[in-house]
Amino acid sequence: MEMKSIFKTMVMAALCLGTVTLASCSDDNGDKNTGLKFSTTTVNVAPSASANVTIGNGTQPFTVKSTDEKVATVKVDKNVMTVTGVKEGKASITVTDKNKRFGTISVNVITPLAFDKTSLNIAIGKEDVVNIKTGQAPYTVNVKDSKIATATVKDAKITIKGVKAGTTTVNVLDKNKLAGTITVTVK
Repeated sequence: MEMKSIFKTMVMAALCLGTVTLASCSDDNGDKNTGLKFSTTTVNVAPSASANVTIGNGTQPFTVKSTDEKVATVKVDKNVMTVTGVKEGKASITVTDKNKRFGTISVNVITPLAFDKTSLNIAIGKEDVVNIKTGQAPYTVNVKDSKIATATVKDAKITIKGVKAGTTTVNVLDKNKLAGTITVTVK
């Protein structure tokens, strides 16, 4: 009789343990803290310059918060965050979606590159050259609106060409991710 009682107790314990194990593993893929994904995890931006970061998953609406708004601010429109540098330093941006999933990106606001001209007025179809005075090659350029102007860089010279009337910016990065911005007005 005692042997049956021990056996029943062991069977019950095994069944309870199995039920607890199965219940705790029932939805591993639904964990809300798996994190949001971004087009980049680190943003390097100059003071007064902006960079866009795409949120790759999650459920809208998103809320965004900077750990230091004196260094960088952030706004979100649908699944695109715009991070703007305020002053040199480091901050983090925390993003939370409708279902409380979250993720974080790092922001480095860095000393801008220096140019011989920081703004240009160009006629449609004409070119102008801006010389980069600081930083280390290779440099890369990115025109915010390539329908207004185009830009190419060779060595420390940026050639900017007017395409159609309007105003845009040319963002420049050097080898060490130092950044600078040139404002271009095409008439």
